[in-house]
Parts: sequence; C-alpha cells; structure tokens
Amino acid sequence: MRDKTGLVEAFDALRAALFANDVERLETMLADEYVGYDPLGNPQDKRLSLDAYRPGAAQLDAYDCEDVETRVIGEVGIITGTGYIHGTFAGAEFEHHLRFLDMYVFRDGRWQLYLSQVTPLGS
Repeated sequence: MRDKTGLVEAFDALRAALFANDVERLETMLADEYVGYDPLGNPQDKRLSLDAYRPGAAQLDAYDCEDVETRVIGEVGIITGTGYIHGTFAGAEFEHHLRFLDMYVFRDGRWQLYLSQVTPLGS
C-alpha cells in the first residue's frame, strides 16, 4: 500500500528483519541506492549495511521508537522519531539514543528504504 499504513508496515518489517539478521529480506527492503549515516556521521551503502547484519556481526537487543511521525508525498515516504538501540557488533556492546529520519521510495509495489540519517541525543 502506498499510504501511511503501508509505510509503517514497511518500517516495522525492516526493524523485524534487523532483529532476525534476515539479510535476504533486508536485500529487498533497502533500495539499491540506499545510503545511511551512522551516529558518527559515517556513510553506509547498501552492501555495507547488509554485511553489518549478517549473522555474527550486529545483533540487536532493543530498538524502541517514540514520537514517530509519518508523511507520504507521492512516491516518497518519510518517517521521523526518536529511538533507543542496544546490541552488540562483532562482540562489542553498543547503545544509542537517537533522533532519526528515514526516507522511503515506493517502487515495484513496495516501500524501500532509500536514505537514513540519525543524530545522537543525550542520555
């Protein structure tokens, strides 16, 4: 669905795929042109992001969101909010309180994450 309901469903499905380290599902959910910016401002393309969620790399324990707002403008969906993420990456623990902005595009009958940017918040 190319509406807010479908956009939120795509957002929730992406979070579920991250928790499950379901790289096959993530492959279809991230646009080929995907670019994300981590809490340190480093860019990550689709391949790097997929590699980060292969089994044995990142493992999420928590990914909680608040103040989530959605907008759909034609073929573009925008989700903003605040979040808390906790887990491990290559055996090292991480924890982030963030403000996020995710931009999705609707193509081939589904929403795909196109751009993601996070800004660290104080504890």
